[in-house]
Amino acid sequence: MRTALFRTVARATVTALIGGTALVGAATVPAHAATGTVVTDSGTGVTIRSGNATSFGAVGTQPNGTVQIDCQLYGEPVTGKFGRSLIWDHIPGKGFISDAYVNTGSTGLVAPLCSSNPRADKAIAWFAARNGSTAFQGYCEMAAENSYGKTGIYASAKANWNDAVARGAAHRGDLNPPKGALVFWDLAAPYGHVGVARGDGYFWATSVGGKIGLAKLPYFSNYLGWAWPNF
Repeated sequence: MRTALFRTVARATVTALIGGTALVGAATVPAHAATGTVVTDSGTGVTIRSGNATSFGAVGTQPNGTVQIDCQLYGEPVTGKFGRSLIWDHIPGKGFISDAYVNTGSTGLVAPLCSSNPRADKAIAWFAARNGSTAFQGYCEMAAENSYGKTGIYASAKANWNDAVARGAAHRGDLNPPKGALVFWDLAAPYGHVGVARGDGYFWATSVGGKIGLAKLPYFSNYLGWAWPNF
């Protein structure tokens, strides 16, 4: 049985390409497409969606059995046949299915990272649409969760970060977070601070000049690192 602890360890930004294999921090992302086996208790297959979250529209059903996976990415966590997973598999010409229902023979990524991340794009667009707003001052965790269509998941940014550390999903001190990752600081004790990475060294967050804004990392002091949203 695969577990969320091991599924969230793999890094999601490619830092080098050596001998046809992309090296990502301590984890290795394969450079070729892969296959898996869809398994559901109902036997009817798993819903294919237009993006890497259940909020994206259904575009079909992938039946139980062998499936081709051309790329993967991190998205909304789903609990399925193989435990809880943040990984979503892209089916060529169709869309995304949760890896929680796919047996790939691995606890992590088995295909290249997808070139786009629809869920991250929506989160970044949420912040961009509120650029300059002071409505979320003092509520950075709420803003981060709301950008992903969630609310009330964690009591504070520090609680969110501590959970990532406990799950083995925290990338301490890394100033190159991928697009859509949450970035954390040890500020305003005991609450901390959190924003959403744009993927190019910049991030969106509250309290950037006293409002929602875009800034270059690390910007604030006491930068902790990044983690994929666990919601």
